[in-house]
Amino acid sequence: MATNKRLKVQIIILMVVFYLITVVIGGFAVYRSGTATYLRAKNDMIQRDLERMIAYNHVFTDNNNWFYDYCRGHYKEILNTPDIDDPEVIGEVVRIQSEEDTETAISGAPAGVQLMIAKDTYMTLMYQMEYELQSNSYENMYLMDIVGSDLGFIYCEAKGIKEGFEDDLSSGGLGRRRDYKLSEHPAIEHILSGVYDNVEFEQFSHKGSNPENLYIGYMPIFADGQVRAVLCLEYNWDSFRSDLIQNMRLVAAIMLVGMIVCYMIVIFVLNRIAIRPIGELKSAVAEYRETKDGSKAAARISRIKPRNEIEELSENVGEMMTELDDYIGEIKELTVEVMEALAHTIDAKDKYTIGHSTRVAQYSRMIAEKMGLSEEEQQRIYNMGLLHDIGKIGVPSSIINKPSRLTDEEFAIIKTHPTLGYEILSEIKSRPDLAVGALYHHERYDGRGYPNGTAGEEIPFEARMIAVADSYDAMTSNRSYRAYLPQEVVRSEIEKNIGTQFDPEAAKAMLTIIDEDKEYLLHE
Repeated sequence: MATNKRLKVQIIILMVVFYLITVVIGGFAVYRSGTATYLRAKNDMIQRDLERMIAYNHVFTDNNNWFYDYCRGHYKEILNTPDIDDPEVIGEVVRIQSEEDTETAISGAPAGVQLMIAKDTYMTLMYQMEYELQSNSYENMYLMDIVGSDLGFIYCEAKGIKEGFEDDLSSGGLGRRRDYKLSEHPAIEHILSGVYDNVEFEQFSHKGSNPENLYIGYMPIFADGQVRAVLCLEYNWDSFRSDLIQNMRLVAAIMLVGMIVCYMIVIFVLNRIAIRPIGELKSAVAEYRETKDGSKAAARISRIKPRNEIEELSENVGEMMTELDDYIGEIKELTVEVMEALAHTIDAKDKYTIGHSTRVAQYSRMIAEKMGLSEEEQQRIYNMGLLHDIGKIGVPSSIINKPSRLTDEEFAIIKTHPTLGYEILSEIKSRPDLAVGALYHHERYDGRGYPNGTAGEEIPFEARMIAVADSYDAMTSNRSYRAYLPQEVVRSEIEKNIGTQFDPEAAKAMLTIIDEDKEYLLHE
């Protein structure tokens, strides 16, 4: 039964929620504590290796500050110029590198000598980085510029020694650029802001077809007392995370088995004492809603015997259904009588339109039927039609029954009746649709109606039907100034005003009704 399934699903959901809360909170705590311990150890290891790299590499001394500027302006020459085998040039390179003030010596050296020194410095740096990667389990190591617009310029990058590397300077990454956004790298932001530790760390994930979760350490490199570049070590910690997550999954699986066993026990017990009786009770209520037969539903409910509070609830529900049968019948009868009385009261105020509201309601229901609306919608539109003119209660009888032409002031008063009707019927909170028919039944499809000049489909579709029915009754009823119009004239007027005064679909439905009324029986 649907009720049994629903209750079982709800119990499953409740247990799953508790399970997920336990797994999420517990898993989060384990994951955070495990990764925090692991990353603290990695901090120490990465910082140690970065400090060792800087201590043993002469590129990072003050005598080699020129190297950064030279690489930015000549990296293509460094990569593409073959080694110089001129003994004099080589001798000059050796001499300059042995000078105490290398910076000054290089600045006065010939261009070829500067290029050779830069190539030698670059090769030394590249080999040392590659050696560092081979000696440790790092993902990558690189020296990157972080000065102003040069953020992301790579001086050197190591990714592991490959066959033929000795003859391939481009393997070292010189001149490449990384698309670094400071907002994605808080460690570099800290270094640039001047608020940083000796080494800054961050976690970062490369987005792509093969994402790598990286843990990165940045060591700032100084030139002339200012941070010029960063030496970076990237460590892929997927293996640790995979092991940690795998263990967490094992614990979650064990907990899941326990939850399933508990669920089976709980369902077995609840099915006997609650789920099955409640399902029977729900079915009986659903049957009552469909058949409106309280006695039959009460008899079915009386067979529910769970021997607990549900049995008492079932008995009370059965009694309520019987009482509801009586109440609903009385309310429906009273509702119809009240609406008809109100309609008669409205029509009695105008001696020339006795029965107008009832006829408009009937015509509206016929239009709704032709348009394929359900019986429930047809009845709702019928009720709206009965009360569409209730606002005329607030219009003086002298104006309503005036046999001669109305003055502009009198017609302005007449035009207030839709608003008055809306205000009256709006007090019926349980039936807001009644007020809709009263407010909009004099609006025109082209927007030239009243009281608000609403146009097209912005006018509620019920009011569009009532507007056609109202006009039809006005033309087919006797008035103080004329008799009812011939059927062909009425039909012509409705057809002529399709799309201007009348909604096309509602007007076409009325034309079909007229065509079927061969004897013209619908007129007053």
